[in-house]
Amino acid sequence: MRNERGFAVVFFALLLVAILGLGSLVLDLGQSYSIRARIKNAVDFSSIAGVSQLISSTDVDSAKNIALQYLNDNLSMLLPSFNTLTLNNSDVSVQLGIYNFSTMTFTEDEANPSVNAIKVSYTYRTVPFLATVFMIDNIQISESATAAKQIAGNMAPGGGFPLALDSSLLSVARNNNYMVDLVQTGLVNSYFTSFNSNSASADDIKAVIDYFQNQSTGTSPPALMVGDDFQINNGTLAAVYMTLDSTYFEGKTFVAPVITPDQNFASMVTVQAFVGLTIDDVYKVGNDYHISATLIPKYIDNMWSGLTVGAGPGNISTQDQSVLATSFGLVI
Repeated sequence: MRNERGFAVVFFALLLVAILGLGSLVLDLGQSYSIRARIKNAVDFSSIAGVSQLISSTDVDSAKNIALQYLNDNLSMLLPSFNTLTLNNSDVSVQLGIYNFSTMTFTEDEANPSVNAIKVSYTYRTVPFLATVFMIDNIQISESATAAKQIAGNMAPGGGFPLALDSSLLSVARNNNYMVDLVQTGLVNSYFTSFNSNSASADDIKAVIDYFQNQSTGTSPPALMVGDDFQINNGTLAAVYMTLDSTYFEGKTFVAPVITPDQNFASMVTVQAFVGLTIDDVYKVGNDYHISATLIPKYIDNMWSGLTVGAGPGNISTQDQSVLATSFGLVI
């Protein structure tokens, strides 16, 4: 009886260790999954913050410091125990280089003047709940994220001003402090549109313009992508300008598609790219209305600039591509 009682005690002790071990394993696995998700979010935001510094410059140091700042700020709130990181810390890596959209690969190359991407990697080391029982020193959780900038490839619903800009305006803007005078009478340099492939009537265009003032009565601009077709109107459209002739639009920034109409002015055109523009003034010279605007090089607006990998600027010259809108986001 005594032996049986002793055996029961030993068995219970072993069973307790097994239960505790299994419980700790479940606890450790659950904690690891939770921590991994937090770290992934942190490196995602860090890489996006870093690449945002490359939009109008190639300041490598600024991009690295901003990425590291975001990483520290996020991890300090998300992890149970965290010490502020520096760029010299072996657990973190912030690399700048070239992201190739064709091969979907990142190559570190900080000295390249065309640097367009940043990769952030981080390794977190944590001690398991019952580390000594399983003879484990620590668990390493590693995550990385790469973000890249590129020419904007699409326009989300509700994002586009109903005016298509002739691609010839890009070089004009580039040589004139990005200021342009938009005229719609005849085949000049910009054309009203409702982004519709079936028509470009004044009423349809006015409905889109109304949307920006009263979303309950106007018509939201549809989603639009590089390569999409729509109709334009080359009429005077005084009624449209009367809708525009309001201080509401002055000083506001919009997105507009870039197109190249053919010499015979076919009403159907194809989107080649997008630009950001600020409306400075709406005025009249004789019987002609004008929109004075300033184009914004590398314009970013996360309300519309979703990434379309591989989307390009059509046949727009390399020089003029600097005027186009730019978007950025996670790629791998």
